Formats: sequence, structure tokens, C-alpha cells
Amino acid sequence: MIIREQKESFIMIEQHHHAHISKEIIAHWKDHFLKNDKMINSVLYAIQMHDYGWNFFDKQPFWNDKINKPYSFIDFPIVPKTVLYTEGVNKVEEKDPYAAALCSAHYINFMKNDETDEVIFYLNHERNRIKRILKHYPHITSEIFDDHLSLLKFADNISLFICLNEPGTSKDNHHYFFKNGIPISIQMIKTNLIDAKWISKDTVALIGLPQVPSFSVLLKQKRLTKQEIFKKGLVDLYQTTSDEHLILNFITQEN
Repeated sequence: MIIREQKESFIMIEQHHHAHISKEIIAHWKDHFLKNDKMINSVLYAIQMHDYGWNFFDKQPFWNDKINKPYSFIDFPIVPKTVLYTEGVNKVEEKDPYAAALCSAHYINFMKNDETDEVIFYLNHERNRIKRILKHYPHITSEIFDDHLSLLKFADNISLFICLNEPGTSKDNHHYFFKNGIPISIQMIKTNLIDAKWISKDTVALIGLPQVPSFSVLLKQKRLTKQEIFKKGLVDLYQTTSDEHLILNFITQEN
């Protein structure tokens, strides 16, 4: 779950929806980043499905009793994460093994420095999965795989930017993930950070990317008041709260 805390409420965005937004965004740059790439469909599917493991967990969110807030993907306990990550990648592999390898590598990056026994077991399992899958794709070099993985990471970050920041917020108040910009490590982009700024409450300008026509995405979120959570309980309130729909626009600008 992606969480934004407000004075009286929590804004809650399901991870799998955020991943769909990631794919929608990158689809507008496919002719730049994936032109003539034989794996284009697999890469886009990996981006779309990279958070599938959260799908069922987010239907009944968890409460963090230590800080009296819903758990977000940032502070969710790491051992249960190994369960949902594994299940998510298993599901992706059923349809597209190469996409599953990308999703697996994406998750490994989050956990590679943890020394919990369960995490070490998970990392070994997923590294073996990637090796097993890539044996069936001999034309995929490590450089090609890393490029595809970098695009997934960028897609994840650009969608998180609109989910973690209040629409229209100033750069000084951006979420700490994006204080210096949106990380990017794609070879054709000669920078490690893309500048992003809200130019209105519904429009984000991205600076330094290939120019594409402006486009829009649909952001679905739920707004749960703190008072109602303590009256009804988090799960019951979440399941009976309707989605809010926000149309957010992207434009690209030159440096």
C-alpha cells in the first residue's frame, strides 16, 4: 500500500494500481526506449505486473500499531514481503517468464543487504529463478537485461512520484525519495536524475526526457479519515470506502 498522511486522513493507493500507471506512463516512451526491441511486450508486462504480489494484501490493509498508521510498502515487515514478492513473481512467470525475471531482479535490489535468514533464503531462490529463466533467452546479454531492468525501475519511480506527493506540492515539500529528482539509469539518458515538478494541482512537468505529446493517467485512491478508522476499524472502513478518481497530466520540457 502507498500511503500519504494528511492532517485528518490517510490517502491510500494500492500497489498493483500504481504499477498499471507505471506501464501507462512508459508506453508513451516505448518508441524511444524500446524501439525495435524484440522483448518490448515482456518489458511492458513486467512494468505492469511488478507489484502484483501486493494485490490481495492491499485489499485488506494492515495496521502498524507501533506508529498508529496503516502499514505502507516502505515500513511493511520484510519477512511477509518475501511471501508476497514470491507469489507475485510466480504469477507473472505463468504468463511471461522473461517479465518474471525482471520483476524478481527488481525485488532483489530492495532486499540484497538484509541478512535475515528468511530473506537470504528468498534471495537465493530468486537468483536461481533468474538464472533458470535466462537460460531460455540466450540472445539477452547482461547489458540488455540491465537496460530493461533500469526501465522498470524508472517506471516504478515516476509513478511513485505522483502517488507519494500531494498534487500541486512544491519541490521543497516533495517526498524524501524525490528531493533531488526522479532517479533514472537508462543509457540513452545522460543523467542520473530527471527533474519533475508540479505546475498545477493536476499537471506534472518532466524535464530532460525525450519529447512526447502531453498525456493523462487515472489515479485511483481512497481517503480514510483517522476518526472513522478508530470507530470502524481499518479493514472494514477500507473495504466500504469508494475510490476517488484523479486525472493527472504529464508534459515534457527541455532542460
